[in-house]
Amino acid sequence: MSKKCAKCEKTVYPTEELKCLDKFWHKACFKCEVCNMTLNMKNYKGYNKIPYCNVHYPTTSFTAVADTPENQRIKQNTKVQSNVQYHSEFEKQKGAYTQVADTPDMLRHQQNTKNISLIEYHRNFEESKSQFTCVTDTPVMKTQLTNTKNVSLIEYHKDFEKSKSKYTQVADSPEIQKYLQNTKNISLIQYQKDFTDSKGSCYQVPDTVEMLTHRRNTENVSRIKYHADFEKMKGKKLTVVDDPETMRIKQNTAIQSQVEYHKVKDQLNEMEIRRPDREARDMEGPGVQEVEDVPTRRVGSISDYDPMNNQFGSISRYSGGDPEPPRGYQAPPPQSYQPPPQQSYQPPPPQPAMPPPSEGMVCKALYDYTSADVDEVSFQEDDLIIQCQPIDEGWMEGTVKRTGQRGMLPSNYVEPVN
Repeated sequence: MSKKCAKCEKTVYPTEELKCLDKFWHKACFKCEVCNMTLNMKNYKGYNKIPYCNVHYPTTSFTAVADTPENQRIKQNTKVQSNVQYHSEFEKQKGAYTQVADTPDMLRHQQNTKNISLIEYHRNFEESKSQFTCVTDTPVMKTQLTNTKNVSLIEYHKDFEKSKSKYTQVADSPEIQKYLQNTKNISLIQYQKDFTDSKGSCYQVPDTVEMLTHRRNTENVSRIKYHADFEKMKGKKLTVVDDPETMRIKQNTAIQSQVEYHKVKDQLNEMEIRRPDREARDMEGPGVQEVEDVPTRRVGSISDYDPMNNQFGSISRYSGGDPEPPRGYQAPPPQSYQPPPQQSYQPPPPQPAMPPPSEGMVCKALYDYTSADVDEVSFQEDDLIIQCQPIDEGWMEGTVKRTGQRGMLPSNYVEPVN
């Protein structure tokens, strides 16, 4: 049996078939009943199995009628039963009641009522316990819970600030002071006891995989850093400025060396000056009487001089029977000796002070930082970090000008100055 279109009542073929509202339509015949606008399955609205557009869709209208006496009575009863009306009447008649003491029968009745209420509540709770379904909190519910919590905290702090000055501090009574002192003593005794019990006990735990990995990485980074710095400074010479203490030590050493040199030189010159007189006495012969206990020495080279005993190696003779010079010895003729001119000591000219080393890249500390490893440095806020060298993203190397320590530091804790 062929399908008929509900609009034009002609045969509907499968290529142009549209089934909607329990009827068959041509796609071109599926139009609004009022304005003939072509509709589709997304924008149509059906009413009594007839398609309409959103504008001409028929709406249901209500007719206002007068309230019957029955409706007015129900409305009045509802209003009386409402909480607002109840509280209003209660406030109006608040002072019209006379309060009397509860009789034993009234107290027993109240207690029974309370017990019955609790029993009824728990019975209703147990009956309705399995009727609730737990569902996941929606984002709106989570937001509401968070807001409620924040409001609660704000309200708590506001109430606390209001009532902060309403408390009155009073002196501790003797009983309170004794109790505090006893509590303190007990705490100290317990601490000492626990400390003594655990004094010789050590708790060794095996290193975790993370700790072993961290140690190995730290060791590798330290070796790589050391070799990198070593390769950088391999062919460089570091010249430092001599401080006043070092310059003073150098000056004193030079002066002592010059004084020692001139002391020995003056002693040798004095020996050479006395040498011609001894030669003349040796050539005068045996008729000359020498002063007793004054030794006369034979002419010898300066190498025969013993500086330790201030004596020559070869002694000629003494008055009183010393051996005579060997036969065939002829003294050389006297020679006039003139000592070499002595040079006055002149201190070396002062060396020009070397210019201070360059501070390189200078950064200023924004926060305090405490080192977490041996190759890091600690610094305080507003410290200057000189000779900064970026290592990688997030780390750099520098010297703290206040302490002189050099090491690695986080680059986000400082800002460059120059």
